[in-house]
Amino acid sequence: MKLKILLANGTLSLLAGSETWTATLARQLKKQGHEVTCFAMSIFPGVHSLGIISDGLIKDGIPCLDMISSSGIKPFVVSLEENKDLQFDLIIANHHHVVSHLREQFPTTPIISTIHGPIHTMPGPNGTAIDAPEHPALNAKVNQFVTVSEEMQGILKERYNIEAILIRNFLDTKYFDAKRSITPEKPKMFLINTNYFGAHSPDAEIIRVVTKHYDAKLAGIGGNFVPSNDIMTAIEDADIVIGIGRSVLEGVCAGRLGIVHGHWGTGGVIHPGSIEVIRHFNFSGRNAMNGQLWTPEQLIDEIDKYYNEATIAWGEKYCRSEHNVIYAAEQFVQLGRDLLEKPVSVEASMKKFRRAEDV
Repeated sequence: MKLKILLANGTLSLLAGSETWTATLARQLKKQGHEVTCFAMSIFPGVHSLGIISDGLIKDGIPCLDMISSSGIKPFVVSLEENKDLQFDLIIANHHHVVSHLREQFPTTPIISTIHGPIHTMPGPNGTAIDAPEHPALNAKVNQFVTVSEEMQGILKERYNIEAILIRNFLDTKYFDAKRSITPEKPKMFLINTNYFGAHSPDAEIIRVVTKHYDAKLAGIGGNFVPSNDIMTAIEDADIVIGIGRSVLEGVCAGRLGIVHGHWGTGGVIHPGSIEVIRHFNFSGRNAMNGQLWTPEQLIDEIDKYYNEATIAWGEKYCRSEHNVIYAAEQFVQLGRDLLEKPVSVEASMKKFRRAEDV
């Protein structure tokens, strides 16, 4: 059974984690024959709902909307700007404000809400603290919550009594397939792939020292370096990729040594002995003690141990089996079919959840 699926996110205008997650899943669902539409609704000043991500999706034949109301759906594409009464079999959405809005517009459509994390608060009006977008939409009658790591799975259970299903961060593994192998013996090019730290932050300065040790070059790509929608061009030139979350997985999938390192701390080199702990925290570095950053000497020691063909080959195989969008899309579709065949009362599902202050 092919489904009509609405994929939604806070924005489709940034080259960031949940945005590329949404685009990757949308393309794969379309390849599998489903009818896919994307929607974005930004709540942050200066951040547009639509942009570079939605532009690419539209070129691939996936409609992208920035307005959905109970009176109909108004696409932003000029040629389709008349209101259309569209219905969906399934909604897959990130960010609580998006999920809540869609529940108002589609009262009975099954919603799968993905929580990427971390769950935190952010400054609100008049000095108040408000829930950041990553919080679960507890009042939106979500049919099934999904999360990307054991860390968030545990937090959702402990704080809100939410039984979230684990579907790890995923990649289009065919895209992240480098033609060039790593430089033998020692690395000659390091790539920082992140939106979180800049060229002269403490995180980057540590990598700069490591790079000099190997007499190698250092490049940066991301929000504070050079934003690019063609990450593989940069990865092709690199031997080691440093980042967090999806960014570091992109390098490992492409046959590069991956180092988890950023503002939450240093998770270290991704290898068979570290993977269980590192992925528990979604490759964020939150496994580091008190957000500690490793010294250059510690990173050099790890690189010397694991910069080899065996670790690289293991990493590629691991990503293709554990972080492959093909399998993730199949899991989401099966969840949707289960919800359609055996619908759970949204009122009943609400009784399962609780806010942290109620614990």
